[in-house]
Amino acid sequence: MSDIRDKIKRNIHKFDIICLLKLLKSIGYEEDEIIFRGYDSICSQTSLIADIKFYESPSPWVEIFLNLGLLSPQSPLPNYFRKKIDKDIDNYQEFNNFIGFFDHFLIKNYIYNIYPEINPDYFPSWDLTKRRYLSLLNLSSCHSLHWIFQNIFPELEVEVKKTRMLKRLSTSAFTIGQSSLGMESVMGKETMLPIYGRTITLYSEEEFTPKGLSWPKEVMHRFKKLIIPLLSSSSLSLEIFLVIRSQRRWARLNKETYIGYDRIKNGELRHRIIKIFKGSVSSFGSAY
Repeated sequence: MSDIRDKIKRNIHKFDIICLLKLLKSIGYEEDEIIFRGYDSICSQTSLIADIKFYESPSPWVEIFLNLGLLSPQSPLPNYFRKKIDKDIDNYQEFNNFIGFFDHFLIKNYIYNIYPEINPDYFPSWDLTKRRYLSLLNLSSCHSLHWIFQNIFPELEVEVKKTRMLKRLSTSAFTIGQSSLGMESVMGKETMLPIYGRTITLYSEEEFTPKGLSWPKEVMHRFKKLIIPLLSSSSLSLEIFLVIRSQRRWARLNKETYIGYDRIKNGELRHRIIKIFKGSVSSFGSAY
């Protein structure tokens, strides 16, 4: 823990305040164990965060000094207070502690208003709030789907277009003497119903992610973990394809290969097109 604190202190000028607060929370500091202090200066500083101090007694807490507050160059206080400090330097520490009490609440409220996602008074659950905002969008539109996939797959090119698809529909068995003939009758236990869906094509220049993972596996992983929870409440039908423009390996028999998509040695050089998913997102796992 001391090593992490030392690294934070050495690099404190490089931190963004929201990242610093998240880091402190991840190593065990609660909201009431973080105190904000204004930094006393008459000159504008090059960074927002001036310093940080860690304490162990009477219990662990941290003090963050920011180039904000009532004694900063942007202070709303009249110049009278600055002159008073210069004249009565013996009582400076007592006055600084008095101002620091107000600085903590002023700076905290300022940060919590800039970043409402960390303010429990505004949003008890930021994830739930984001989902509610997202539900206001028409997630079946091409524009919304493009925005979602582009944010989840920033490394890839995304193309979304409307398409006509066939959905497998189970029907009741045809019974002689009871079933009526006509346009709505079906001979058999199922039929194919034409519906409108969306085709999403992802384009990659490489076979592997920057971390060395296979793109088909990574696309399916993000699709299950991030996209399905967003779209599961809709009855949207999707076709998702991955196009790999650069192929460095040949077709071979193992679980990493895609027979019919990998190119044969000495064969024609072409793009590799892999179907990731086809079906309704409301019944994921039963693709048609």
